[in-house]
Amino acid sequence: MSDFVTRIRDLLNDDAAAGLRIITRYDSAQLTVTPPAGTLRANGQDVQGEFGMPNGTTAVTVDSWSSQMSRFELEAEAVADAIGYPLIRFIGPDGERWTSSARLSHRQADATWRAARNVLEAAGVPFGDIQAATVADPSALLRWFPLSILGGWWHSHVVPAPKKAVDQAKARKIWARDQDTVDAFAGYARMRPDARSARLVTSEIIALNARRRSRMAAKVDDLFGAVTGKEGEQKGPSAVGLGSLPPVLESKAPVDVTFGAIEGRWFFSFAGLREFAFDDDVRDDARVLAVALAVLLHLKAQQRTRLRAGTELIVDVNSSRTEVLRHDGAAEPIELPPMSDLIDVVKRLGARVGWGGPVDISFTEDSILARLVRNLTKDGAAEDEA
Repeated sequence: MSDFVTRIRDLLNDDAAAGLRIITRYDSAQLTVTPPAGTLRANGQDVQGEFGMPNGTTAVTVDSWSSQMSRFELEAEAVADAIGYPLIRFIGPDGERWTSSARLSHRQADATWRAARNVLEAAGVPFGDIQAATVADPSALLRWFPLSILGGWWHSHVVPAPKKAVDQAKARKIWARDQDTVDAFAGYARMRPDARSARLVTSEIIALNARRRSRMAAKVDDLFGAVTGKEGEQKGPSAVGLGSLPPVLESKAPVDVTFGAIEGRWFFSFAGLREFAFDDDVRDDARVLAVALAVLLHLKAQQRTRLRAGTELIVDVNSSRTEVLRHDGAAEPIELPPMSDLIDVVKRLGARVGWGGPVDISFTEDSILARLVRNLTKDGAAEDEA
C-alpha cells in the first residue's frame, strides 16, 4: 500500500501527469439496457438523446456525471464509520434519521444547510467557514465536506436576495407566521467563478452502437382494463386510483436500447487537485487522501451496478484498465490496491487531516428545519390555512 501512496504523491508533484483514468467494460444481464428516464422519450414525445461517435455509430448515456457522483456519495455514507468520514447525519425529533450530508440534493442542499444553521453551529459544525470555502481556502471542505472537493460543492457565498415583490409574496404565503424561517432564507448561494469548475471526478457510462427498442406490452387487466373514469371523461385506471397498465401504444412505451458494448470512463483530475491550496502541514496527505477516497468510492460503486430497472450491469474485469494520463507521453498503467488497503489508507490520512467520524445532529420540533419540512407538507399547509 505504501507503494501506491508514494506513486500517487509523486504523480501529484509531476505537472505532466494529468490524471487517473479507469476504463470499465460492462455486460448487461439482458440484451438491452434502459437509459435514464427522459433520455429518449418524455411525455409521449421522442427526445433526441442519442449522439454520434467519431466512427459513425450512435451512442446513448446509460449513467450521467451527476448520477454517478450521487452513487459515489452514497457509498461514502455506507463506509463512513469504517473510514472515519465526517458524515453529518440529520436526526429528526422522533429519533428517525432524516438524511445525511452525503444525500443532500445538489440543487436544494444549500437551502437545507441554511435552514439547519443554528443547530449545526450549536453542535460545533463551522457553518460560516464551510459557506466561505473556495479552491484557494478549502480547509473547511477538507475537514467537513471532502465529497465536495471530488464532485463540486453547492455551498458558496451567501449574498442578499433581490427585493422582488413576487419573492416576498411567496415567502409571506408559505411562512407568514415563521419569521425565523424567512430570515434563514434571506440570501441565496451564488457560486464563485473560481469554484464553478472545481469538480475533480468525472464519470459516465455509455452504451455504444446503440439502437432503440420500444418496450411494449399488450396485457390488459381483467377487472379494471375498461375503466375510463367518470361518465364523459376519458381517464385511464391510474387517474382514478386503480394503478397503471402496461402501454399498448408505442408513443407511450418506455424506450430501451440494444448495444454493441457498454463502457464506463472514470477520471480524476490531478491538474484540478493541484489548484486546491491546502495548508502546508497537511498538503501532501490531503491530496493523496482525495485520490484514495475517490478510487475507494468508485470501487465500492462497482459492486452496485444495478443502476435502475432494466439496467443490470456486470463488470468485465478482464476488459477493464487503470492508467495515468500524461501530457508528455503515452498513458501509463497503474495497479490499484485491494479495497481493504484503500480503506486503511483513507482512514489513516483522514485522521491526519482532522476527520472525526460521523456526527449526529438532532433537530427539535421547533427547529427551523423541522418547521420548514412541516410547513411544506400538505398537513402543514392545512394548519396554516386553519
